[in-house]
Amino acid sequence: MSDDSKKVVEFKAELPPEERARRLQVAVDRLAAQSPVEQALWLDRTAEEHGIEPSMLRALVNATVKTNEKRQGEQKAEARQREQRAEKARETARREEERQQHRAQQRADKEAERKRKQCEKELTALLKLPSAEQESTLAALGRRLDEDVDFLREELGKLIAAAEEESATLAVAPWPEPIATGELLNEVQAQLARFVVIHDEAMAVAAVLWIAFAWVNEIAVHSPLLVFTGADADIGKTTACGVLKFLTPRAYAGAELTGPALYRFVDHVHPTLIIDDADRLLRRRADLVHIINIGWTRGTLIQRQDHGVTRWFDPFCPKVLAGVDLLLPKATANRTITIRLLPKLPEEKLEEFNHVDDDSFVTLRRKFARWAADNAAALKDASPVMTDFNNRVRMNWKLLLGIAELAGGDWIKRGRVAALKLSRQRREPSEGNRLLAAFHHLFMVHGPELTSNEVQTLLTADEDSEWADFHGHGPISKRQIALLLDPFDIHPDIIHPQNKTARGYKAEWFATAFKHFLGETPPPNRATVRKRAQKSGEIGQGAHGCTVEKATNDEGASWLDPNHGAARGT
Repeated sequence: MSDDSKKVVEFKAELPPEERARRLQVAVDRLAAQSPVEQALWLDRTAEEHGIEPSMLRALVNATVKTNEKRQGEQKAEARQREQRAEKARETARREEERQQHRAQQRADKEAERKRKQCEKELTALLKLPSAEQESTLAALGRRLDEDVDFLREELGKLIAAAEEESATLAVAPWPEPIATGELLNEVQAQLARFVVIHDEAMAVAAVLWIAFAWVNEIAVHSPLLVFTGADADIGKTTACGVLKFLTPRAYAGAELTGPALYRFVDHVHPTLIIDDADRLLRRRADLVHIINIGWTRGTLIQRQDHGVTRWFDPFCPKVLAGVDLLLPKATANRTITIRLLPKLPEEKLEEFNHVDDDSFVTLRRKFARWAADNAAALKDASPVMTDFNNRVRMNWKLLLGIAELAGGDWIKRGRVAALKLSRQRREPSEGNRLLAAFHHLFMVHGPELTSNEVQTLLTADEDSEWADFHGHGPISKRQIALLLDPFDIHPDIIHPQNKTARGYKAEWFATAFKHFLGETPPPNRATVRKRAQKSGEIGQGAHGCTVEKATNDEGASWLDPNHGAARGT
């Protein structure tokens, strides 16, 4: 032991035992808080300073370490217990809050149910009043019940619709025996012919097939609109609508409909909806056109907020439209099967239709109810031959032709003839399609390359053409031409006609558009056109001193077909 160590020991020996023990405990605590490496480094020196054996000091340190670890474990356990007690208290508070909310919700539900029953009782009493008095009574009822009048009006409408649906359903008891499809269609055609003259056989067949379709509309994916129209009033449209009302399921004739009334009523009742005077109604209510378009496809729903709740309404149902010269938007027109009526001739005799149900209509409805129950499943999987139809026409006619094939006999041929004829009824081509047809003509006559200036000059040469007074604002401009062609991915670019450089168009750029929108192949090159025209003697002098080759009737000239939808004034 060194002299300094001896002095330290002697100095400590002079200290009272309590102080020596306190200082030793401090040293032990300090070593116990250190890492094992530090303990090994300081253990011998600390033992020497305090005058004890290193082994004894190590034992004290190890005991202190264990005590500290035990204390820490106890502290952690106590902390966990405190957290568990706090969590239990929070859970108890949460459950109590939920119980309070549940009891409050129960009270609110009971109050809402009491109010609903009272409202239903009051509205049921309103049903007994004349319809003219119902509206005026709703305001007073709303104040008495502290309820919104619009909500009460909607609820009253639902009750009225439910009552009408129940009475309509009870009135149609299915026929007791199975019904042959062909015989039923023949009976319907005869019944329709008693009151309405449809001069076109194809249209008469289409009307009969559509009536049968209405009875199995629940299996349809698409529901084509049946349209009765004509050039003037008093041609039988209203009578036709009245006859269909007694030949279709849950038929309702609507007048002055609004959008919300339409989709709410259809969603609730799923009727055969008949809208007469639609030419005037749809012009004033564009929202009805949109709802009618949406209702063409099953599963396309209308989202609306109903008293703070998002509700989805189903507008899918069979629909009949009637109107004088009913011009529908294209999106609606290609969802229709159109029956054009003509005034009956003096020699054509019909029975007077009094818009009154009778035994003949009841019998046909009962037969249709039985027929639909027996054949809906088979028709759902029907796959009629439709090789001549594309896209929306196929969707419109699939189930109708399935019914024709189910009927057999001459109904198969008559149904196909009707579908082909009515689907090819000429409809006004779009402005873009008319411009495509005009370009096809220009390329046929003037060659496969035309500058923008040449195109504008040739399009506007005829003062009576739509391009000479485009939209009532004078000749069509080169920019307007380019904008009409833009959706077809056709754009003016640099060309080199007759070794010159100018912006214009080449026939080859139109190949895809001609093929898919006009059914045409690109025109032949200029030399071929000129050679053909010279052989047939059809070269002449055109406007502005240009040489004009008239289009012949051979290949590439089918734009002249009046059924093709060629451009006006070109």
